[in-house]
Amino acid sequence: MKSIVLTLIFLLALFTVLRVNASEKEETRFTVHPGVLEMRVGDSGVNFAFGYLEGAGSGRKVWNLFPIRISLRSGDKQLDLGLNGLSFITRSGINIGKPVFIKGVKRGDVISLGGEVKVEGSVEGNVWAFGADIYLLPGSQVSGDVVSLGGNIEADRKSLIKGNKQAFPDFNLPFFGLLASEHSAATFLFIIEVLTIMLYLIILFIVIHFAAGHLGGLVDVMHNRWRGSLLYLGIAIILTPLLLLLLAGSILGILIIPLFGLFLLIATYLGCLGFSVRLGLWIRGAKETTPLSLYTSGLLGLLIIRGPVVLGILFTLLTSSLMQGIGRFMMMVGGVAFYLSCMYGLGGVLVKLRLKSQLAP
Repeated sequence: MKSIVLTLIFLLALFTVLRVNASEKEETRFTVHPGVLEMRVGDSGVNFAFGYLEGAGSGRKVWNLFPIRISLRSGDKQLDLGLNGLSFITRSGINIGKPVFIKGVKRGDVISLGGEVKVEGSVEGNVWAFGADIYLLPGSQVSGDVVSLGGNIEADRKSLIKGNKQAFPDFNLPFFGLLASEHSAATFLFIIEVLTIMLYLIILFIVIHFAAGHLGGLVDVMHNRWRGSLLYLGIAIILTPLLLLLLAGSILGILIIPLFGLFLLIATYLGCLGFSVRLGLWIRGAKETTPLSLYTSGLLGLLIIRGPVVLGILFTLLTSSLMQGIGRFMMMVGGVAFYLSCMYGLGGVLVKLRLKSQLAP
């Protein structure tokens, strides 16, 4: 318990921000932000914060892990956008650089970065577009707000917006001209990639601090039992869909499937951590598994895996078509490398769990 408290104090001191927001008129909100970026130019500015935990609701609490909040201000107008930080990890729910067409019922917020949004069905949430237009077709419904920053909103008379409708085609913010240009998708993708790397380093620090021995054991498994890791990965790929189909037809599946999905997500992410550490140790030619060596090796391995993606995004911002083509190729290579590292890491985690169960009395 003492180690947990000291680690939390260290992280909070490192980022030097602790915020608690509560309002009597609106629902009660509690947010812990370990990092805040604020930028002001005259009456305009942007406030970006990412945190560990966010709870909303005066009655039953709804908690988000790694929440992200963006506040935009121009003169006397201010807009606030709250996101689930896990969306930045999985890239689900956030569309980058491609058109979005909503037909039927969409539960949750619709967020588009650089791609126009067309709604023909209904959205149970908010619709946000950065650097793009929003079109609400006849019969469409949005239960929340419809906001376009750097674009326009065209709503048919037969469409229904239960929240606010706000369009700021010339929203005055620092660097917003770049975000609203043809490079908006690449710019936002670069921001998301940087946030993902920062989140990875935080999680790697926590895992090494509390479970350096387990991480070292996982690294050894990936090195010494690579055949078993590949075998268990193949078994998991075959059995997982069958298991999900069986659970989907049972009452217990309603409870087990979310837990099973959470287990796979955690195991895959931990496997990716272990693989990046193993890759870093192999490149450095190091054999020791001290906490410092694990962290620096994990950082090196992450740069090898995700480095091509970051460089590829920067290349796509250049005007040369050749450089843009090279950038797209590097992004594809980095994406495939990350996918393979996660898959192999998942196999290593399964082998580690099997070995641990055999050693248990």
